[in-house]
Amino acid sequence: MKKEVIKVLSLLFMAIMAVGVASCGSDSDDDNGGGGNSGNLDTPKYESASALFNISDADSKYESVEFTASGNYIITTRNTSKAPHRIAAARQFGPKFLPSVAGVTRSSGTYGNIIYGTYTKNGDTYVLDGFGTIVVNGGGSNAISLDITTNGGSKVTVGAQQEQQYTASSKTNMLCRTWKFDKIRLYVKANGQVLDQTYNSYREFLIALWKMEGEDFDEKELQQELVEEPQQVIFTKSGTYVVFYSGGTLAVSTWKWQDEASGKARYSWDYQYIDDPTMSGVINISFSGNQLVITEYLDREGYDEYTSGYEGYIQYFMSEVK
Repeated sequence: MKKEVIKVLSLLFMAIMAVGVASCGSDSDDDNGGGGNSGNLDTPKYESASALFNISDADSKYESVEFTASGNYIITTRNTSKAPHRIAAARQFGPKFLPSVAGVTRSSGTYGNIIYGTYTKNGDTYVLDGFGTIVVNGGGSNAISLDITTNGGSKVTVGAQQEQQYTASSKTNMLCRTWKFDKIRLYVKANGQVLDQTYNSYREFLIALWKMEGEDFDEKELQQELVEEPQQVIFTKSGTYVVFYSGGTLAVSTWKWQDEASGKARYSWDYQYIDDPTMSGVINISFSGNQLVITEYLDREGYDEYTSGYEGYIQYFMSEVK
């Protein structure tokens, strides 16, 4: 049966290779996404400053500005493609928590129509590293204005609407911050055989899969894959999540709770389809100490003709970036 399990894993490898994984820790974790709530996390530094502002001036070059609880900023600009806010920068064959970004590059803190970096705050002024400053001026009914000044000295004032955030709760508060990838666990059960491995690095994970498939180790190909290694992910209370990759690329998407009590959340690369199961996905979110554990079950479609008792999932273990 070992050969059949390897065959399953070979197809599984093809399906999840674009998803990517990062570094691993201990092999002692046995949580398969039960929505645990045993987190031990401090409040992020800029929790009270986090906000998403959608620009209401149609002729502005800026579409939205978001400040995260961990001190990251994400500016979406209007471009010729008129890409809607929070559409994935790159898509793949089906919904995956981590998308493929092959062949896409960026420079100077920009990616397509996205400008990003870190910020500090001084009163009502957000100081954006590599960009400039933004001053938030209050108004009624969430209507405000933003004074946007770039490092080159250009200043514009635009109207904006502050988006409503998810209601604060213990689990939402723990989730919404910046995380770095620590390890990955791959679990596959088929025909009575079980593969349950935790990997300490993305490199280790790829090499292990190649060996399971009977392929020769290829250092050049490995280095190409490592360019797309996911390094950090951000969740915000405005329903945004962002994945950053080692090659300098990123992808911006959306999320919401499906069942917060059990830790189930939905995500989609287009928010209008977040409730459409063909255009969205489901992840299980749990916490252990100060670590975030995200579990995504692997689609069994296509495996049934030669497997029985199939179950598969991939787990990402992450720690907070401070």
